[in-house]
Amino acid sequence: MRVGFRLILIAVSFFSLTSCFNGSPAELVFFDFESDVELDRIHWKCRTLFSLSNENVTHGVKSLRIELYPSNYPGVATKLGINDWRRYNALSFDVYNPEDEKTSIAVRIDDKKDYPDYKDRYNKSFILKPGLNHLNIPLSTLITSGTDRVLDLKKIYRFLIFMVNPQKRHVLYIDYVRLR
Repeated sequence: MRVGFRLILIAVSFFSLTSCFNGSPAELVFFDFESDVELDRIHWKCRTLFSLSNENVTHGVKSLRIELYPSNYPGVATKLGINDWRRYNALSFDVYNPEDEKTSIAVRIDDKKDYPDYKDRYNKSFILKPGLNHLNIPLSTLITSGTDRVLDLKKIYRFLIFMVNPQKRHVLYIDYVRLR
């Protein structure tokens, strides 16, 4: 009787453990901005400065401070490393707006390597209120701007955060960029 009970207990434990490893992970953190190594995974663009900061942190101990100067599209473009987003439900990140007024950012997501035109990629503007903003983009809403094509979640190549033609210098803090 004891041997049978132990075998059942071992079998139940084994199946419980393997089901944990086969399920989708709860989240995949792309950027937490905890070290300079993460800065190497961001494309630098003219009229944008970025650095690690101890201010306005939402996860860990640092955030990304970006200064966006008047120009066409100042912002950051990320090197993702993971292109298959099918196991997740949403792209989430935090943006802190230290200004006393609302401002706007744009998010662009590409599922083609060859830098698709505006109409053939995901583009969306978000209004940032003063203070902390938690942005959550359901992956089911990743539809191109002009063709209404659903993005191919197994081929996500680019993720950009930027401003469109700002008329003055803006400072923003970004943290905890992740798939959930």
